[in-house]
Amino acid sequence: MAKIYLVRHAESLANTQGMYQGITYDTDLSVQGHIQAKALVERFRNISLSRVVASPLKRTMQTALAVGVGNNVPVEPEQQIIETNHGEWEGKSKEDIQKTWPWMYKKWQRFPSGTKFPQGEHFLETQKRVIGWWQQFCQTVPDDTLIVSHDNIIRIIVARVLNKKLNSIWKFHLQPTSVTEIVLDGGDASIVRLGDSTHLEGLSVDLSMHAL
Repeated sequence: MAKIYLVRHAESLANTQGMYQGITYDTDLSVQGHIQAKALVERFRNISLSRVVASPLKRTMQTALAVGVGNNVPVEPEQQIIETNHGEWEGKSKEDIQKTWPWMYKKWQRFPSGTKFPQGEHFLETQKRVIGWWQQFCQTVPDDTLIVSHDNIIRIIVARVLNKKLNSIWKFHLQPTSVTEIVLDGGDASIVRLGDSTHLEGLSVDLSMHAL
């Protein structure tokens, strides 16, 4: 039996600006984000991790490296769990998106499975690559592993584990550095904790400010 800890990256500068980041608007962690990352290190201080895997973007790697250094475990970049390619949305604010692509923004908020980002990925493409990776990862029966990725990516995996439709992904909240704990037992996955942020202790943010 292995435990998998899915962690959303700490708050980035783009998060504080309400900007869509995707894969090209790749900002560092904010001041608050660095503090959140330190809180995450303490959260895993007494947990033995065999692996730390992360999306290769700045915000995820900076978060993962904090925990990796704290646990003396190297960080493994993984391209398949990189953020959705939001195409022309990247580097633009939620307000700009709502004005320029009002119908598409509404679809994204209500029916993500039908959303194709302009000059970017269809969200079903994101789901396909992430679930393909997840299935292969689970087949290896890994040791206890920390995975640092993005809001969308974690939601896709959670929906899969819960056997929920992709359009249900907005039904829960993920604070920066929130921890979703999954137990793998003989190929069966079950969620023990979903979006646990108790380690933040006053470091939570107003998620309505983030462009998700």
